[in-house]
Amino acid sequence: MTATGKAYIPLALGLLCGAGRARASGLNISPVQVWLTPEASKSLLTLRNEGPDDERYQVSVMSWDEDARTGMKLAPTEEIIVFPIILELKVGETRSLRVGSLVPFGPIEKTYRVFLEELPAAEKPQVRSTVRVLTRVGIPVFLAPVKSLEDHKLSALSLGGGGAAVDVQNTGNVHLRVDSVRLEGFAQGGEKLFEKQAQGWYVLAGGHRRYELEVPKDACAKVRRLVVSVKTDKEQVLQEPLDTPGGACHT
Repeated sequence: MTATGKAYIPLALGLLCGAGRARASGLNISPVQVWLTPEASKSLLTLRNEGPDDERYQVSVMSWDEDARTGMKLAPTEEIIVFPIILELKVGETRSLRVGSLVPFGPIEKTYRVFLEELPAAEKPQVRSTVRVLTRVGIPVFLAPVKSLEDHKLSALSLGGGGAAVDVQNTGNVHLRVDSVRLEGFAQGGEKLFEKQAQGWYVLAGGHRRYELEVPKDACAKVRRLVVSVKTDKEQVLQEPLDTPGGACHT
């Protein structure tokens, strides 16, 4: 809590992964992904302050990897340059953030995140205590390989621990983004007994991500076939079935 009675709470918004533009608090960002290629090794982010107050942001870059167990792994890097690193945006103002690569393009895509962290505003007298939420936005940056190869597959669907599990395996040299994972259970005659869904995430080049979805206890004894469907951001659907003649109940 500050002397004027204002508390600042950081809010991490590191999940920007779609195309087009996005908004975090009053900050409008376009695009929400940066692609650096041998033909275009520099790019611009357009930032617009659509909030009610002037804002200041500190910009940093981290290398980005994914661990199948612990999730996102970030580390400081100097391979990507951004300018400016302190950004001031008045109400209604639009500014550009430059992003470029300092390393050569290689055989495998490299991945980073540019973070924009809102800085506390200059203190003003407050009539009463207030809480101000500060945003921290992570924007994916992809450094393309010299030649791209998309290749991915699903592992065999397996049962255990009260649910079904599948690994999404990316054997290509560029990232894969999973939009959603759906598990369906069917009875002997083909009747659908249940459907469960999970939100997808990135599977980076050479990596894999495991998804586990619950099989409902009130339906598991009747299940004779399970089907998992993985939908990618490019509308591709990968499916993996599993016959369960003895049901799908596991403790």
